[in-house]
Amino acid sequence: TGTQPAIEIAKKSVTELLSQLAGSEDSENWLTVMLISNPDQPILANEPLTLGTLPTLSQTIEDIECSDQVANYSVSLAELKRYVSGTSEEKSFVAYFYSDMRQRDWSDQALADTDSAPNKLFNEVAENTVGCFLVDIGSQLDDNLAIVSVRPETLQVAGKPVRYIVQVANYGSQTINDVRVLLQIDEGQPSYETLPSIAPGNVAEVSFRHVFPDRSQTEFVGDDEAVIPKSSNYRIRAEIDRQSLGEAGLPNDQLTEDSSALFGSRVIDGVSVLLVDGDPSASSERSEVHHLRSLPVLTTGLVAESVTVNELETVSLSQYEVIFLCNIDEASPDRIESLKQWVREGGSLVIMPGNRVRAATFNDAFFENGNGLSPLSLTTISGDPTKSQWVNFEVDSQIHPALKVMIDSDASSISKVPFFSWWKSELDSALIGKSVAVPLRLSDPDKSVAMVERAWGEGQVVVFTMGADGDWSDWPSHPSFSVIMIELIDYLVGSQLDEASLIVGGSISYPVDLSIYNSRVSLRNPKNEKVEAVAKPVESKKKNSVEDLPEVDPSAPVGDDIKTELPDSEPLLESGKPNSGILYNVQFDQIDQRGFYTLELRRNTGEIEPVLFAANYDARESQLKRLPSATLESNFFNDSISMISIEELGSQAVSGGNSEIWMQLLLILFGILVTEQVLGWWWGRKR
Repeated sequence: TGTQPAIEIAKKSVTELLSQLAGSEDSENWLTVMLISNPDQPILANEPLTLGTLPTLSQTIEDIECSDQVANYSVSLAELKRYVSGTSEEKSFVAYFYSDMRQRDWSDQALADTDSAPNKLFNEVAENTVGCFLVDIGSQLDDNLAIVSVRPETLQVAGKPVRYIVQVANYGSQTINDVRVLLQIDEGQPSYETLPSIAPGNVAEVSFRHVFPDRSQTEFVGDDEAVIPKSSNYRIRAEIDRQSLGEAGLPNDQLTEDSSALFGSRVIDGVSVLLVDGDPSASSERSEVHHLRSLPVLTTGLVAESVTVNELETVSLSQYEVIFLCNIDEASPDRIESLKQWVREGGSLVIMPGNRVRAATFNDAFFENGNGLSPLSLTTISGDPTKSQWVNFEVDSQIHPALKVMIDSDASSISKVPFFSWWKSELDSALIGKSVAVPLRLSDPDKSVAMVERAWGEGQVVVFTMGADGDWSDWPSHPSFSVIMIELIDYLVGSQLDEASLIVGGSISYPVDLSIYNSRVSLRNPKNEKVEAVAKPVESKKKNSVEDLPEVDPSAPVGDDIKTELPDSEPLLESGKPNSGILYNVQFDQIDQRGFYTLELRRNTGEIEPVLFAANYDARESQLKRLPSATLESNFFNDSISMISIEELGSQAVSGGNSEIWMQLLLILFGILVTEQVLGWWWGRKR
């Protein structure tokens, strides 16, 4: 019926070839089998090929599983070249190279004119063999649909609608109509949307909305009850409904594995925001953070806590996603350093200086001659204290995500807000458009900066040049203020969650706060196999930090039933508390399988906190275009290479005295092969 996977076709071909060679009485044959996914470690190395060894060799071939990684012809062919050119001249080689002849594998434009070009390497391999066969097991049908991305467009907060965007690419040669796409969350009922059409070579988008249940928990910190937002992991799968293509449309989607994509959703029950009040008042309305504290919590998912400047010194920063410093010009050196570390690890800091700020003090603490958290330095307060004259916002043409909702709904409203006073500032103009963005300016003659943003490590810093209260402007009481601040928080927190999506072949890197978590971290792969690693310091500002670390191999794997010596504690300061002056990070390399991965952090109190990731195939795997006939008819492959089909393979075998049979098994599309690609192969045969 034509439903046999292509990998099975390739393995069957190999075992049939081995049977033919093992039964030959003309020569003594030896076998080596290499895989593209791991060419320097052959699965069979110089094994005698006889009728007696044939069952064992055939079983080894049968047990081959596809890799999910991208095929790298340059690396594997270079290894094959090294082997055949460096072995004793007493041996003669015959090489069988199985390939689906995809253009992206053979014609990498970046390597086309180099010694690492796959065709050049293969030609050099052929020069060192008595026979070199390129076995074509690819399909002539190369149209394909693929889901190339699943991502949230809005912040993933429980209790409010979250919008997910699914992108579908058409790698074929004709327009595909009425493509139905589903989105499934965990084991729930899938939602369906239909794409009217996708033109050849184009990417179309479809969106889904979902509201996650609020699972916020109440924890007790000492004698005080505090609501600490928790995150919940959800496994999201987007998939093309192939039935919607109809039987006639199935050839337009040659692969099924890339017709679905995964996303590891981390939904928070609330955004934890710390408001630091530099001008507190017994009257709530006079407080510097009054308007921020009054944001509509129930509809935004915000959980806000306000503290004074003195209380900031002892607050644990790690429990907050966003911190506002309102009308504050100083903090202790240790707190400044801990704020820097917190931002480096992914925190978002918003600075809003007001009338109590002293420019020199602020610059020493936060600007630090360009090395501090603030990208700008303050100079003087400008404007009209009598409030008889004012200026307005001017929005940059590159609209910032935090401003988009406001501008889309009422573009003129934000430009009508009066500002009577503001901080004049100095900003290195060479940084604008590179590491710094200026979304808002003022309409004064100098076009003063009103809002500036910069990246700092994994986090962000946003500085406004006016306070958060109503002393200098009507903005905090204007409707645009709450809209922009809510969108700003969503934008800042959302930028911290991008690392949930991975590509097979990449790695997982995650910050670990040793004041909360144990340094030993586990990772479970899609098969629920476990490895462990130790968080290591990646940056240190303190002398006694790194030297105190125990000697340990952080990459040593630890299975459920394997024991490995790992430290149970982290380096301590003289106070006996974990050294939070260092940024710690845990890393797991070689994410080699598609699917969901769960990072398991162990709190110092014993609880396990899971963090979900999803690894998808590299989008290059979906591009099935074959090497053009014109390329094959040129000198792309030299005369030493015989390009044959599987049907022709049996009549082309080469044998000779004392020969070693070399088979380089190219697992087509590196594991995405277990798909309907085989249908294309069979249809191609029948044509």
